[in-house]
Amino acid sequence: KEERNVAKYITRTKAVHYLQVSLSTFGKLCILKGIFPRDPKKKVEGSHKTYYHMKDIVFLAHEPLFEKFRYSSFEE
Repeated sequence: KEERNVAKYITRTKAVHYLQVSLSTFGKLCILKGIFPRDPKKKVEGSHKTYYHMKDIVFLAHEPLFEKFRYSSFEE
């Protein structure tokens, strides 16, 4: 039996909570880094939600620009 890397998807709301940023900041970061929503084969939480690949969200979490955006959103 082969073990495969299963693609994990997360909704936009859960991604914002995971990264602890505002929705507008999340949108700006996704545009800057070229991260777009993906369409998973099996939509667990409904077809009307926006899904992102978990690998992309982890990539954003370790981005140096991310810290600057996070702290600038608290100062506003």
